[in-house]
Amino acid sequence: MKKLSKFYNKIEGFFFDSSNNTEFLSFFRIAAGIVILLHFISIFNDFDLFFSSKSIIPSDIMATFNQDWQLTFPILVKQIESIGISEATTIIITKTAYILLSVCIIIGFFSRISAFILLFIQILLMKGSTFFIYGADFFTSMSLFYLILFPSDAYFSIRHFFRPNKKKEYNYMPVKRLFQIHISIAYFFSGFDKLLGFNWWNGESIWKAIHLPYANRDFNFDFSWMADHSYILVIIGWSTIIIEMFYPLFVWIPKTRRLWVTLTISMHIGIALVLNLYYFSAIMIVWNLTNFYFENPATVTSKHSIFNFLQRNKKNTLTLT
Repeated sequence: MKKLSKFYNKIEGFFFDSSNNTEFLSFFRIAAGIVILLHFISIFNDFDLFFSSKSIIPSDIMATFNQDWQLTFPILVKQIESIGISEATTIIITKTAYILLSVCIIIGFFSRISAFILLFIQILLMKGSTFFIYGADFFTSMSLFYLILFPSDAYFSIRHFFRPNKKKEYNYMPVKRLFQIHISIAYFFSGFDKLLGFNWWNGESIWKAIHLPYANRDFNFDFSWMADHSYILVIIGWSTIIIEMFYPLFVWIPKTRRLWVTLTISMHIGIALVLNLYYFSAIMIVWNLTNFYFENPATVTSKHSIFNFLQRNKKNTLTLT
């Protein structure tokens, strides 16, 4: 029972130990809010082509991927039209609300409420335009979810500025640990999926990616020379697999954490420059910095890291089983 009690206390310590480091909260709120806002502004002029009845893909075709009970933006527009409000008016209100809520998140004005409403709007838009969504949209939804859970406007925010005397203790560590484990699992299975096939082993996936019709359009890098040096494609492919699969291991070890975060961010910068997936890369860089760049050695050390936690309790686990 003593060993079981110690094991439980260490699990509790990992998830519930308090920390005085609040910089990551402000960074995540501001950085994620800016990325979300810029992403929306980038499609602002083409909003009708994606989400309205004038969409380049008819809403009836889009709806084939949704259940009848699902609420989507086109369905919401039709319901609002039934009470006399035109589609154009609804679109203008939606655009304005999306921008204002993003700004509220950035400046820290009731960020949780703003993130909740914005998440609702964003999911409505995503479900109504399944052909146009990609990784950045999913990670935007997850970012808004964590902004709801985190007390991110309690520090360095407009709300905190007007209520400076109201001091309240927040234990955000359970949510932060969830966030850290989430990103670790995401990278591991992304790398594991690449490992299952042979396309990443021989560099074929890299060659196809850099020659996609929509890729490499901004900088027009010349990759033709790689055809005579295919080993470089193999190295890039295996490097991607290794970085992603071993992320849950090396990012939790204090001595290798910064190195692995740097390698991961470098990978996303390459994706941004070559594949022109700027917003996906940006939101992933924000996730990496939020979870591990601000991590104080005193909070995730050999005492609290998952890797060392399992190492220290290996004997106890064997005894219990």
